[in-house]
Amino acid sequence: MLTFFLITTIGFEYLLVDPIAGRGGMGYGLGGDGYSLFYNPAGLALNGGNYYSISYLNYIGGTHFGYLGLEKKQLGLGVRYFNSGRIKKTNAQGEELGYFSTNFIDFNLGKGIIISDFLIGGAMKLVYEKIDTLYSCGIGCDIGVLYFFLTENIQAGFTLKNIGTTIKPFIEEKERLPYELDLGVVRKFNSGWLGVDLVKPGLLNFGVRIGCEYELTSIFGLKVTYTSLLSQIKQQTGMDFLTGINVGFEIKKAPLVINYMYTPYFSLGQGHRITLKLGG
Repeated sequence: MLTFFLITTIGFEYLLVDPIAGRGGMGYGLGGDGYSLFYNPAGLALNGGNYYSISYLNYIGGTHFGYLGLEKKQLGLGVRYFNSGRIKKTNAQGEELGYFSTNFIDFNLGKGIIISDFLIGGAMKLVYEKIDTLYSCGIGCDIGVLYFFLTENIQAGFTLKNIGTTIKPFIEEKERLPYELDLGVVRKFNSGWLGVDLVKPGLLNFGVRIGCEYELTSIFGLKVTYTSLLSQIKQQTGMDFLTGINVGFEIKKAPLVINYMYTPYFSLGQGHRITLKLGG
C-alpha cells in the first residue's frame, strides 16, 4: 500500500481548492451548517433541516471555481466545477494555433450517521477533467469522524479526503486523486467559534489553519482565517507575511445567509469567494 502512494502520479489537483466562503477555508471540526459534505461528511448527522447553497470563487490567473450544495438532513449532494477560461495554444515552434480551455467537475454524494458518542460519515465522488481534446475520469471517496470532546461546545473532527484513482486516463498513465488528511478542533461560543486544523495535502507539506468567526449582531458577523499552506508561497513582494490570510463577513436574515471572503495572492492576483445559502 505504501509503495502505491509513493510511485503513483497525483492528478486532479483542483480538488484541493476550496471555493466555499461559509467557513473561510477551514473548520473540519464543525458540522450541521450546510457545508459538511464538502469538509467532513460526518457533520451531516448534525443537520436539523435542509440547506441549499451556491458558491463562486474568482481565482488566480482569471480562473473560476463554483460549488452547488444540497444537504437534506443526513444526506448531502454536491457539485464543484473549474473553468480556466481561454488559454493560448502554441506548437513547439511557438506558433499560435488558437485557444483551448481546461475544465474540471466532480459530483459528491454522502451521508452522516450517529454511532454511540461518534458521528461518522462518508461520501463517494466522481471526477471528470478535460484539457483541450483529452479527458480523464476518476472515482474516490471521503471519510469523516466527529466527536464532542468534553462538552458539546468543543468538537473534534478527522477527515480523509480524495482517496481514489483514475478509471479512464488521459492517455495511458493512471493518476491518483490528491489525498488530504485533516484534523480539526473547534470551540463554539454563543457569538461564534474559534478553531484550528492540522492538514497534510498529498502535494504539500504539513500545514496549519487557524481562524474564528464573531457575530457583531444577530445579522452581521466577521470571519478571519489563516493557512500556512499559502504562506509557503514566496513572491518577493515584501508582503509575503500576509499570504495565507482570509478575511470576510457574514450577513444572515433567515432563511438567507450571505458569506464573502477575500484572499490576497499579491503578484498572482486576488481571490474572492461568495456563498449564498438557504435553509436551516
